[in-house]
Amino acid sequence: MTSDLRDHFLSCLQRREAHATRNAALAYLAESTDGGRWRMVRRQMESLPEGELGLIPLRVALLASFSIEFILDPLLALGMANGLRILPYRAGFAQYHQELIDPSSGLYAFRPDVVILAIEGERLLPALYAESLSLEGSDMSTLVEQALGAVEPLIVALRKQSNALLLLNNLEPPRHPLLGILDGHLPPFGEREATHAVNSALLELVRRFRGCHVVDYAGVVARFGAENWHDPRMAHMAKAPIAQRMLPHLAAEYLKFLRARAGLSRKCLVVDLDNTLWGGILGEDGPHGIRLGADYPGSAFVALQRTLLRLHARGVLLAIASKNNPEDVEEVFRAHPAMVVRKEHFAAMEIHWQPKSESLLSIARRLNIGLEHMVFLDDSPMECAQVQAALPMVTVIPFPAQPEEAVNRLLHDGWFDTLQLSAEDRKRGDLYWQKAQIDALQAASGSLEGFYASLRMRLTIAPLTPATLTRAAQLTQKTNQFNLTTLRFSEEEVAKRMKDPAWSLFTVRVEDRFGDNGIVGVMMATKARAEPLLEVETFLLSCRVIGRTVETAMLATLCRKARELGLAGVLGRVIPTPKNLPARPMYERHGFALRSDTLGESVWVLEFAAGEVGMPPWFTLTGEEHGRANQAADGGYPGSGTASNR
Repeated sequence: MTSDLRDHFLSCLQRREAHATRNAALAYLAESTDGGRWRMVRRQMESLPEGELGLIPLRVALLASFSIEFILDPLLALGMANGLRILPYRAGFAQYHQELIDPSSGLYAFRPDVVILAIEGERLLPALYAESLSLEGSDMSTLVEQALGAVEPLIVALRKQSNALLLLNNLEPPRHPLLGILDGHLPPFGEREATHAVNSALLELVRRFRGCHVVDYAGVVARFGAENWHDPRMAHMAKAPIAQRMLPHLAAEYLKFLRARAGLSRKCLVVDLDNTLWGGILGEDGPHGIRLGADYPGSAFVALQRTLLRLHARGVLLAIASKNNPEDVEEVFRAHPAMVVRKEHFAAMEIHWQPKSESLLSIARRLNIGLEHMVFLDDSPMECAQVQAALPMVTVIPFPAQPEEAVNRLLHDGWFDTLQLSAEDRKRGDLYWQKAQIDALQAASGSLEGFYASLRMRLTIAPLTPATLTRAAQLTQKTNQFNLTTLRFSEEEVAKRMKDPAWSLFTVRVEDRFGDNGIVGVMMATKARAEPLLEVETFLLSCRVIGRTVETAMLATLCRKARELGLAGVLGRVIPTPKNLPARPMYERHGFALRSDTLGESVWVLEFAAGEVGMPPWFTLTGEEHGRANQAADGGYPGSGTASNR
């Protein structure tokens, strides 16, 4: 098997098949933690010219109190298998303090996107790990203050110089407390108890800084076992305490954060039904004969359904792709007493006898998301292979042979992990249900204008605030289809612009007769350098509200802002990507003139002497826009595709 997986990886790599190569690399690496194969994958993929396989570059700085460079092979290999070309920076041994405090250090010259800060407990709190008896007579708060006093200045120094995402390892409890089984039973406190208190304090600390996250290093060690994790010999010889075979597991934990930072989190989970959502085959066992309930193995499928509900609650879209009779499936959802998930939890259902790959394509079109953001869970090796071959960009997870392992198999790699969780995320499933109702309404409407009016849309376009900052940054990182420039920003970068009076930053919220869609749009603009125009740098809109003329209302707002600033018009750019085809004609449709088109990047200008964009009359404006509705509507709506004249 090893040679077959290796040969398949090299074959895909030679043919430059991007997604197939990554899938083959993941399969080959998953088979073993042997350092040789990780090194081989890294070198093979690093040998490719920059830009090959569509890898996203990410600059990652490694700062540690130990020799962390041994993680490079698994980190870079796993990064490439996940679609990232990680460009590493390694500080000198235990030089993390100097690198972070000195503004002229190599770290800041490197301009990292991500900084990993891994400080061992022995280095951070020697009194706890190496001199435990000296704790007698001390108190917990002093120990916590000592830890925070060492870490907080480093975070403050980083934030003064960089907006990089900071990943801070928490502390592993001492493996062998000095008092053994009496740890925690004698005053003032136990070593393990003290470690937990410090870790809780570190969590509270990073919450005060944007773009900072604690990596649960202690949890990773516990998951794989402290006795397996450590290599005492290498710790003494090379200051490398982590066993080589454990480094891929730590790299995988870091990859969850790096993948989310690069916008590669998955958005949709598509599940099979028979022997996946429940045990047994519906067509053979009948709606009441499937295995689902309090007793094993039915209890294992109930546990998986509860996990799906938890994913739904955090914003993951759920869908079904099943070869079954729709009437039988309907009866299970309607009448089976042990069903935990309901039809309304699924944003799309494809239940028929066509290939599963066709079902996934249909689901992607209906939900307006990219196939690379989808995960497919199925018990059939044949179906998994068919989808993997036809749609290699889809992440395929084969259902395990034992159903009790399904939850761990689904969650282990953190495909759905994100760096923020907004109110819009929590209700995303409901929002897609609303979209389905709106699509049905549109199909029954006699005209577009009548359809728009029937939605009773309320629009709030307001300046960015601290309360909407997280959602705005999230949209820049995740929105692909209706995004004119696809520039990505961290919360820190957006917050910096929010404080700069030269920038005009807006969020867009849409409500309709079916409910609140939340914040679905972001605009960032500033005065052009050499001419009296408002230059639009970021203009994006969630796919949930595409096709409702919200973009027209957004442009009308920018025109009004430009006039308030005494400017003569609006300038915008379109940077084409493989995914933003729906957005590219926007400026042309609204009467902007093409100024230049170089290397695919086009520049568009609307001068007010020729006209401007008016607010569509079917929106009721609230918030910042309230009170300007009549004035804006008087400008007309560019229904013919041109700006309205004044």
